[in-house]
Amino acid sequence: MHSASADASAVDIAIIGAGFCGTMVAVNLLLKAKEKLEIALIERSGSFARGLAYGTTDRSHLLNVPAAKMGALADDHEHFYRWARDQAEELKRQGVSDVQPSSFLPRALYGKYLTELLEQTSRSPGFHRVTGEAIDVAPLANGRFCVKLRNAPSLIAQNVVLALGNFPPGDPKLRDQRFHRVDRYLENPWSEETRKTLAESGDVLILGSGLTGLDLLLSLAPVKHHGLIHVLSRRGLFPRRHRVVNDYPPFLDKESLPKSARHACHTVRMQVQQANEKGIDWRAVIDSIRPYSQQIWKLWPTDERRRFLRHLKAFWEPHRHRAAPEVLELKSRLEKEGRLQCHRGRIFSIFPEKEFLSVRFRDSNAHQEKELQVDYVVNCTGPECNYYKLKDPLIVQLFSRGIIVPDPLFLGLDVGLGGTILNLQGERVNHLYTLGSPQKGILFETTAVPELRVQAAELADRILYQLEHRRNSHALDQSEQASVAFQI
Repeated sequence: MHSASADASAVDIAIIGAGFCGTMVAVNLLLKAKEKLEIALIERSGSFARGLAYGTTDRSHLLNVPAAKMGALADDHEHFYRWARDQAEELKRQGVSDVQPSSFLPRALYGKYLTELLEQTSRSPGFHRVTGEAIDVAPLANGRFCVKLRNAPSLIAQNVVLALGNFPPGDPKLRDQRFHRVDRYLENPWSEETRKTLAESGDVLILGSGLTGLDLLLSLAPVKHHGLIHVLSRRGLFPRRHRVVNDYPPFLDKESLPKSARHACHTVRMQVQQANEKGIDWRAVIDSIRPYSQQIWKLWPTDERRRFLRHLKAFWEPHRHRAAPEVLELKSRLEKEGRLQCHRGRIFSIFPEKEFLSVRFRDSNAHQEKELQVDYVVNCTGPECNYYKLKDPLIVQLFSRGIIVPDPLFLGLDVGLGGTILNLQGERVNHLYTLGSPQKGILFETTAVPELRVQAAELADRILYQLEHRRNSHALDQSEQASVAFQI
């Protein structure tokens, strides 16, 4: 066990990460607590509440969910929509003329919403914003944890929440890895430096055609005037377009969930066909599955989950995680103008030449090998989920202590119900929790606001219950000791 420094500050809860998940755990704790709590919200970037998704300053980056469904509070789904309607000046700055329930608003506006929500609820003297990088969480002999920070005093916490969010994309699995060492290969698609570099003259290749790739297209469209943009992905599938649809009658219940990936695929196809015959959009069918998606995933054994990942995931996600119509309209316009070329195929190599990068891939449409010569390659293939591959200091240290371990499919961490961390021996690490993307292994659907707001609220309830139980037990012990002393 680790020994704590005598000058370390003590808190009831330390939350590592102040993106959506960490912020909303803090907000729910502050809203629901009946007594004063000492809460430390730790964020290495110094930007609280916005995180990676909502920290963008590019107003062309839009939410992927309509405004009326983006409320951050689990019991008030329209909270953000009502807030947005009252932000006349901010809407004008963001170039938004009207707000409807179906509007796809700028993500920067949502970041301001979360910032204000945290401001309104964090005026308690027990709430502490800590700017610093957490590099270790060490268990102590008294059941607490020592949270070590880089270049800052440590914290002693009764409970720790790992609100880790998403990590940068994993590099392509290629035999020759020399391209990693050249400046023309860009690993962080979200950084301002990446966008400025790609805006220069010259051709660009974006690896990945998901939501991150579309974000980059949005950023480059108004600033990249010289050079062709290429997008290469294995399946060539982009997120499908959002559309307002009526609810589809439920066709699943807890007793009739599909027990295999094949059964699920067959069921969805049949329902989409029946919906089409009735003039109902397929999106309504997909949306009706959402309340059951986590239950279905939990029902499947590991082999069945693996089968889904291998054969169906690439087709499911573009239909499930859709994009705002404006985003796909821009993509189509860039293609028509000859500024964008989209490719479908498997990449073979990225070889650094003196003046460019040579990218060879198997074109699935032409059934032949092709080469692209581009000035830059940027990785937009989605967050790295295999925690063994991460170089984050906190993750490396937790692995070395045996406190965390990946789930069997390397989608996230091995966790128990309610986000409790499971260690190398498969045992619960009491009072150490996570939520959001680290739970992909047991939940799969765990990255969008409608799921995350529920997780944040439930985790806050769980922590408050345990704190109250511990305090009551402590008070009872003191009462018994006083009674014995009086009798003596």
